[in-house]
Amino acid sequence: MSDTIQTTTVVDMVEQELKNIPILAVEKIAAELKNFQGGSKEKVVSKFVASTLSHFCGENERFAEVVYRTPRTLSDCCAEVMKACGNAISDIDVYRGAVKHYFPNADVHFQVEIQITGEMPTEEEINRKPEPQEVPVRREMARLVEKPKPEVLQLTLF
Repeated sequence: MSDTIQTTTVVDMVEQELKNIPILAVEKIAAELKNFQGGSKEKVVSKFVASTLSHFCGENERFAEVVYRTPRTLSDCCAEVMKACGNAISDIDVYRGAVKHYFPNADVHFQVEIQITGEMPTEEEINRKPEPQEVPVRREMARLVEKPKPEVLQLTLF
C-alpha cells in the first residue's frame, strides 16, 4: 500500500512540476540575465531577448520546457544570435535567432499594426516640407570625392 502512495506522490510531483515549467523557465532566464556575460553587442540585446523569451515561455509550455531543460544560457543565446550580425540586425532576426537557439524548428512571426488615435492632420502638416538633414561623410567616402584640382599657370620666359 505504501508503494501506491509513494507512486501517486511522485506522479503528483511530476504533474506539479510540469504545471510550473513556464514559471521555472522564466526564473531561469531571470537568473541568467542577472549573471549575464557577453560583449557589448550581446549586452545591448540581452534584456530585450530575456523579456521576449520569458513572454514566449508564458505562451507556450513546450517552448518553456525546452528553455528550462537546456544547459545553454541566455549568454550563450545572445552570443550565438549576435556572432554574424555585423554592425546591425533587425529585432525580428534577433528574436528568431533566440528562439531557434532553444527550439531549432520553431519560428517567430512579426505583426505590425497601425492605430490611428487622433484627428486628420491639418493641411499645414500634410504639406510640410522635410527638413534638410546633413549627411555625415565617412572617411572612405571622402577619399572618393574628387577634390578640385588647383589651376596651373604656365609661364614661359625667354
